This record gives sequence, structure tokens and C-alpha cells, in this order.
Amino acid sequence: MVQILPDNVNPELLVAFGDTALRKGDPILAERFYRAAISEAGGGAGPALHARLGLTRKPNSRTLPMLDALEAVQRIDARNSFVGEGLATWYKTPPFADDARFLDLADRHANLLPAANWHWNLQTVVWAVRQARPLPGDFVELGVFKGHTTRFVADYLGFRDWPKTWFLYDTFEGIPQDQMNAGWAANNARAYVGTFSFGEVRDRFADMANIRVVKGRVPEVLAETCPEQISFLHMDLNSAVAEVQALDILFDRITPGGVIVFDDYAWTVSAQQRAAEDAWFARRGLHILPLPTGQGLFIKG
Repeated sequence: MVQILPDNVNPELLVAFGDTALRKGDPILAERFYRAAISEAGGGAGPALHARLGLTRKPNSRTLPMLDALEAVQRIDARNSFVGEGLATWYKTPPFADDARFLDLADRHANLLPAANWHWNLQTVVWAVRQARPLPGDFVELGVFKGHTTRFVADYLGFRDWPKTWFLYDTFEGIPQDQMNAGWAANNARAYVGTFSFGEVRDRFADMANIRVVKGRVPEVLAETCPEQISFLHMDLNSAVAEVQALDILFDRITPGGVIVFDDYAWTVSAQQRAAEDAWFARRGLHILPLPTGQGLFIKG
């Protein structure tokens, strides 16, 4: 990197330079300024600075509005503000803010996700997996995409050394036509068709013998290979039909105390999934907890 600034520049000035570069459409230069600011701030780099760094990783039409939102909440709480996809927080203490390992892994794996600053969502899954660890049963993820969530959590928690197996299921070809939510054809084509592959994801987990990547359509593939007991289920199929069919098969396999995280539950674009899952649980006198992250959470009694 060419030296463009003298040493010991005030971090606030570096942030201002980075914001200007980002607004001018140069995320690479903005990233350099933000990383320099983090280095200068040392242990004093707050969550807002890491949020800015995350905005440089996947620049899109939402990047500048998210920077605007971050600047707005910083006027309320300069110290603890954070902005992620669909979520701005202030007057909260992000649990990852002082966790160097969490921040490093989130940055390292950010290229696997089309959304910026997934930190709060990852924090939810980390909590759920920790809760499920001492319980009987293996882990299941339905809807893998590029493997971002599982790879992050497995690295962060050292899953390779756990006496459990994590099963990852996906068609790796997009959502089947007969399972697609109404109005989702364009989303499916843009996000899932031809953007990733089974081989790519399988190879991503090749160093972890206790993670199995399974290609197939849910729910049919569950009849071919599926753990008898499940202590953690991550539901991310982006399909109301497929997710309800999966619940029909897997719910009774979830051990008492087991956790289900619904990745899309409270997102506006996933309203059909929420309605179908609310109805499924209501018939059993149960309820999913909607989270501000857009996820849904259920703990089996």
C-alpha cells in the first residue's frame, strides 16, 4: 500500500477521509482509511468503526443509506452505535465489540454473504449453538448458501473438536419452482441460481470432518440421511412450503432444550414463511420469538 498519510494521524480524521471515499464510490480506499483508523485507535476502536469497515466489503445501493443511518445514530450515542443489514442499534453494548476473534472472523468471511455487517445475526446463532452443545443430538442447517453462518460459528467456537456432526442441506441450485414463495422468482434467480455450487461449499468445509455437506431437496433428502436426534436446527430455506414440510419431519427429533433459529422469520420479504410457521406452531399451542435481527427463535420445552 502506498503511504498516503503521515504516521499517527487522528483516528477521527481517518474516519472522515474514509467516509468521503465511500461516498465518492471508492470502497477500497475507504477500507484503507478505516483499517488505519482501527490501527491507530488500538483497543479503543468502537463498534461504529467496525461497522464502517463492513460497509466497504459489499458495496451496493444500501451502502450509503446505511452510512447515513450510522452517522444519525452516532449523534445520539457516539460510543456504541452499530449498523447492520436492516438493524441499527445505539445505547446497546454489542457483545462482539471488544471480541477481536469475533470481529476478525466476521471480516474474514464477509465475502460469503451478500449483506453487510451480519454481526448481531451471527451472535444469535453463536448463542444458540452454545446452548445446544451439551444436549443430546447433532446440528442441522437447512439452506446453506455459501456456508457463511456455519463456517463462522464453527471457526469461532472450535466446532471441529466437538463430539457432534453438523449436517448442511441445500439444493445448491436455487429454490425449486414448486416450493417458491409467491413473487420470489426474481430473488431466486438473482441470489441463488449460478452464484454458488455444491463443490465450492463442500470444499469450504473439507478441513472439518464433523461437518457434512449434503446436496438434495428438502424434505425428500431428509429420508436419505438425517440425524435421529437434533439439538440445534438452523432454518434458512427461503420457502414457506419447504420449511413447514421440514418441521413436520424434524420437530419430533429435536431434543428437550433444543434450539431452532429461523433465519428469515421477521424479514418483510419472508412474510409468507412467517405466516406458515406461525400457523404450524399455533396448532401446537407454541410460538416463535421474533427478533429485531429478522430471525425467529424457538426453544423446545
